Amino acid sequence: MGLKHIFSSRINILALLSFFAITGIPFFKSAMELEDAEQAYYSQWLRWGYDDQPPLYTWLQFGVNRIFGVSKFSFSLLRGLIFSSILIALHRLAKHTLSNSAKAELSVLCFALVPVFMDFTFRRLSHTSLLCLLIVSSFLIIQRLTVKKSILNYSVLGLLIGLGMLSKYNYVLFLGALMLSVLFDRNLRQLIVHRYFVVTMLLAALLVAPHFYWLLGPEGYLEILKESVVLKVESSNPNTIPVVTPLFSYTMTMIKLIGILGVGLLVAFLFKKLKFITFKKNWFSKFFWAQLVVLALFFIVLNIQKVEPRWLLPLFLPFSIVLMRTIDFKSIEKWSRFGFVLFLIVIFGQTVRTPIEKVLDIPSSVHFGFEPVSDKLNSNYPEKEWILPNVTYGGNVRILNPQKEIFALDDFSLPKFKSTTKNSVKLVFKKEDLKNDILIDSLKGFGKEMEDLYFIVD
Repeated sequence: MGLKHIFSSRINILALLSFFAITGIPFFKSAMELEDAEQAYYSQWLRWGYDDQPPLYTWLQFGVNRIFGVSKFSFSLLRGLIFSSILIALHRLAKHTLSNSAKAELSVLCFALVPVFMDFTFRRLSHTSLLCLLIVSSFLIIQRLTVKKSILNYSVLGLLIGLGMLSKYNYVLFLGALMLSVLFDRNLRQLIVHRYFVVTMLLAALLVAPHFYWLLGPEGYLEILKESVVLKVESSNPNTIPVVTPLFSYTMTMIKLIGILGVGLLVAFLFKKLKFITFKKNWFSKFFWAQLVVLALFFIVLNIQKVEPRWLLPLFLPFSIVLMRTIDFKSIEKWSRFGFVLFLIVIFGQTVRTPIEKVLDIPSSVHFGFEPVSDKLNSNYPEKEWILPNVTYGGNVRILNPQKEIFALDDFSLPKFKSTTKNSVKLVFKKEDLKNDILIDSLKGFGKEMEDLYFIVD
């Protein structure tokens, strides 16, 4: 009965195939993707935060590592579970919101034409993937609350809000859109003013309080977060115009996010395979417009000059459902079958991409293993403490030495009691970084970037 239920839905099949594909991809790679390497490093310890990111994903990875060990499989397993859960949760939300089952499927299948989802989320993202799942889950519980305002549902909402804030700080933009939507929708307003909503707020506050106490503490982690955000969103172009530049950046990012999907729908419209229709607005569609407005204000007020499409993906992923409400398809079942086949093709392409790149000698950092660094450290400095130049190096070396505690020079949130240079060997990229340290070894022309590594001691 269980297997019959799984294979009765195209989305369930895709979720299962995606899981197996994601968990298998790392075995074609000599090195880990950037975010997997970061997780391999940070998941050595449980902390209240990790440099400029909240702790939830790393906590989950820590637990997975305890069960399955520190291996490439452990890191792909968690990402595979999250990606598959996103597909299932989004489909469930679509079924609750749309009356047409084929449209509910297309709400998920259309993401085969969203590269940032099928590339970054499928192959490499960590915190952003988890945020996608938690935002879709938040919409699911809000949908349930519009039907039944029970203390259990309000408790689940509080739990999801807390976990959302602990997954990625972008979740606050979702909460901002929720608060704005309350002003324009009666159902959401009744949800917020209900006496049980205090349970939601208390649970959320209890969950996030320790992390924000850590973030706002005297160690200066908040300043590190601010510096990281500024570095990511500032433009090198001096000719920026307040309001205009942020809105232009916002618009261009949205085009990058859904551009291919938009072109596909436009072509189908021109060939009269679909038509756009009007529909009665509900709380979900009002939430969509509120999210657009909140993000526009956020860009303008903070003068955001550049942003990556993947940062906006979690906030707009659920609104594929709103898109489906605006379209009337000709032969919708055929569209659903086509979307299913297309999704399968993209999954297959992502799975074979790494070995094909290797065969065709296409440069990629994942084809350069860290064995030369690990071998030199093990051969010459096995008893010393290893301090790598950054967490990417640290994570990749840790995969090869899972029993060894590894440190990184750019790990700003490393607790002070862990920070030591006694009996240690440090690796740096530039001779200028040597200062008064003693150069004891080197490794020239390592990796895709042909970096020179210098081994030093105090």
